[in-house]
Amino acid sequence: MAVGFVSGPGLPWAVALSLLPFFLQFLGLGLGGALGQGLCGSALGITEAEAVRYGLVSEYYFYGQLFLALLALKATYALLLLVLRFMYPDQDPPFAPWVWRVGVGLSSVFLLLFLGTRTLPLPFSTPLGPAWLAPAPLDPLSLLMTLPEPLLLGLYLKHRP
Repeated sequence: MAVGFVSGPGLPWAVALSLLPFFLQFLGLGLGGALGQGLCGSALGITEAEAVRYGLVSEYYFYGQLFLALLALKATYALLLLVLRFMYPDQDPPFAPWVWRVGVGLSSVFLLLFLGTRTLPLPFSTPLGPAWLAPAPLDPLSLLMTLPEPLLLGLYLKHRP
């Protein structure tokens, strides 16, 4: 009987909700005009060197890179959960609490970073010294990408090992 975190019935939902923001970000590539660019914004499709060379670095470019790295970590974590499900189909692995903590930590950081970048002034380094930027713009796609996080955190708390 599957009753644990990895072997429980909530794992497919946790995997789907963890991967959803990653795949929704790709909507920003095709539907950027209607839905906005998402959390990663202008960080997609161009390297930092090219952005600096051509003067395309906006103040929010570095925060977009941070979200891009966080989305990649969340996708990797979700795929790791699937692999663990195949390795331990009937019981939780001995390190299940650690795996659970990593998932809660990733979702919490994602949600807090979203709230922080959309509501607080952002520090940014300029040639003249540090500056405070206006909060990042809130677009519909970034809101859609963040909506699964409270549900995911609730799912993690429900299936705590």
